[in-house]
Amino acid sequence: MKQHIPFLTVYIVVFFAVPFLSFAQTRVRGVVVDDTRQPVHLATVEIFPSDNPSAKKVITTDERGQFEVVLQPAMYGLRVTFLGYQALEHSSVKISNEATDLGEFHLQLDEQLLEEAVVSHQRKLVEQRSDRLVVNVENSVLSDGLTALEILQRAPGVRVDEDGNMTMRGKAGVRVMINGKLSYLSEKELALLLKGTPSSSIKSIELITNPSARYDAAGNAGLINIVMKTQNRQGINGTVHSFAARGRKERYGGGLHLNVRQNRFNVLSNYDYGYRGEEEYRSFIRQFNHPTRPDSSRVSNQQSETNEPLSTHNAKFGMDYEMSERFSLGALWTGNFGTYKNLSEGYNNISFLDGRLASNALTDNTQESRWNTQGVNVNLLKKIGSRNHELSADFDYTYADYSANQYLLSDFQQTDFQPAFRSIRRGQTPSTTYLYVGKSDYVHHISDGQKLEVGWKSSWITADNNAVNDTLRQDQWVIDENTSNHFNYEEQIHAAYVNYSLERKLWNVMAGLRMENTHTVGNQLTANHRVERRYTQLFPSVSVAYKPNATHTVQFSYSKRIQRPDYEDLNPFRYYVDAFVFWEGNPQLQPELAHSFELTYLFGGDLGISLYYTHIDDVITSVLTQLPEQNVTIRSIDNIERFSNVGVNINYTLKPLPFWTSVNNVNGFNNSYLGAYNGEAIDNQSWSATFNSTNTFAFGKGISAEINGEYNTARVDGVLRLNAYGAVSAGVMKKLLQDKLTLKLAVSDIFRTINYNPRSTVDGVDMYQQFDLDSRVGTFSVSFRFGQETNRRERRSGSEDEQQRIRGGG
Repeated sequence: MKQHIPFLTVYIVVFFAVPFLSFAQTRVRGVVVDDTRQPVHLATVEIFPSDNPSAKKVITTDERGQFEVVLQPAMYGLRVTFLGYQALEHSSVKISNEATDLGEFHLQLDEQLLEEAVVSHQRKLVEQRSDRLVVNVENSVLSDGLTALEILQRAPGVRVDEDGNMTMRGKAGVRVMINGKLSYLSEKELALLLKGTPSSSIKSIELITNPSARYDAAGNAGLINIVMKTQNRQGINGTVHSFAARGRKERYGGGLHLNVRQNRFNVLSNYDYGYRGEEEYRSFIRQFNHPTRPDSSRVSNQQSETNEPLSTHNAKFGMDYEMSERFSLGALWTGNFGTYKNLSEGYNNISFLDGRLASNALTDNTQESRWNTQGVNVNLLKKIGSRNHELSADFDYTYADYSANQYLLSDFQQTDFQPAFRSIRRGQTPSTTYLYVGKSDYVHHISDGQKLEVGWKSSWITADNNAVNDTLRQDQWVIDENTSNHFNYEEQIHAAYVNYSLERKLWNVMAGLRMENTHTVGNQLTANHRVERRYTQLFPSVSVAYKPNATHTVQFSYSKRIQRPDYEDLNPFRYYVDAFVFWEGNPQLQPELAHSFELTYLFGGDLGISLYYTHIDDVITSVLTQLPEQNVTIRSIDNIERFSNVGVNINYTLKPLPFWTSVNNVNGFNNSYLGAYNGEAIDNQSWSATFNSTNTFAFGKGISAEINGEYNTARVDGVLRLNAYGAVSAGVMKKLLQDKLTLKLAVSDIFRTINYNPRSTVDGVDMYQQFDLDSRVGTFSVSFRFGQETNRRERRSGSEDEQQRIRGGG
């Protein structure tokens, strides 16, 4: 307990003392709107003393069109600009000793500049912000035809393995949000969902490494927020798109996004379909070393070829009504439906070290997963008082039906040590999940530059998973009692938070505290075993930023976070990868707690340097159990003593030539795992690095290009050591018909160098895997947008913020 006292002391001092550091500042605020009185996001506001125009301050408006700035009492000039609109100038603005509200500034369209504005006003492909790194997917030439999971694989500092498990800056425990709301999927089911989400529906991806108390405390490595596209222009607007691609198998898809906005009423309707063929080759070699009889040591050599067709349907329908400028209501329905198959054929040869064949098995493994996930959200947003305090509320209901069927055939050939025989297994895993989430948030603007946020969130989850495995004996299916299990899981999380922020001329401070009460019940009906847990925990967070001028910012942040095991991790049923390797959950898993620290320096908008450190006790990590006599490897998950991650991340943007923008990210880190499993010590650590460079080229006449290169050095993950790999991708884009028609041609992983080769030595067994992925894909895509171009409003409705809150669908 003593080790926490210094931090708590500093935290309390910062929380209560900093608000008084700059109490005498004069704050000026205003709002910029367009000709329809809609907020203008990212408008440029220049304010300068009337007697010294060169000493100007330049700021931009937020998503509500608002801007704030600290000034000394005097007479000022002011200029507001936004591409596609006429500049607005005021030569005499009087600022007194008291806080000043300048009111609304109305911009008028400039028809001559409008076309240029549509082309030029695009955000950079990668943006470094004070609390997150933003990848603007919609601006990428290489994104079309990809899935959300593949987009994440290319994000700086993010790594996705062959099973869809994600790490960020070398740390596991990443939680995914969609439009700012946490997904409640297990890792396997989330991977299926992201495989079925087309990149054409994604606007941007935000990498949040040290979230504040307003976010859920889940996610030791931080949060990844996937922001979906929306249409906000007046009238009827939409986009129709399609793509065709080829790797080892064909891929194709398309969709229609339609939006109708008339004054205060908005209706949206989206549909996307995608088919993805994929072929992979896998090698799995294990050497079972007998400690006292080397002549009994054996080598298992498994080779397989997989065909993995994926078919997905994504749909969305929503309505949003602004009853007044200060009160809006919304409702949204989302649906995700799909089928995923894994058809694998191969063999497994087991030989003694002298080359004698002990066993030879031909394997045929068929797995088919289907899911039907539907969700409904209703929401409201109310602005209160002259300072526009905000009260928002949301309620979600989600139903998810998921099933996975497996048929596993193993033909064992006759050898000198084994007679010929056949083993046939089948498995059925239907799963149904219900999710209810209610939340309410209130933002109170105490004074200029000071605000207080409070909120409450409650979630209720019930999941029913019935895994039934059968074995064919004498032409009769016989249930396998040892591997079948009916598992029910219930979870309630009730959370409350308070978050205070203060913005002054030189200092920005944010401090918050979140409390979460968790109640879980895991009930193994087959084994009549029930595990119930209740716990309440506090999660503080603090961020202090020093800004001596508009160019330099230094920021320190801290947060405490939690990673709870999901119901799939707790379910002890066996999932067979093949006849010799299976995965099983662990009902004894405990949640892990993390303390994360980060120090960041920002230079303008082009350079960001972050030093970070994370310490986790009782870390949840993958473990292995080897059964040499049965030639079986059990993959599972368990808590080991601790994990630490320390590193530095550098993000740098430069323009070598006027038409060339290069965004580069370097991340160097050390991962250290320490503990024990099955009586065997685990001490696995190494220094690693990731490099990512994204280069965009604007050649004029609607032609642009993009080249992306990445390299990941070898690293450790629990008991595994992972190989180094890299990739180069490139694409070109052409816009036609006044930029309404877009054609793209791209090739990912041109040299086919993305591969995964994990190694480990556990229980005297040396294990080596090699995955030859279907990663080189050529894609041609076409998109056409239609509708009006007269509104620049960017508004995220509450309905768009409450999607994909499921835990038990694909």
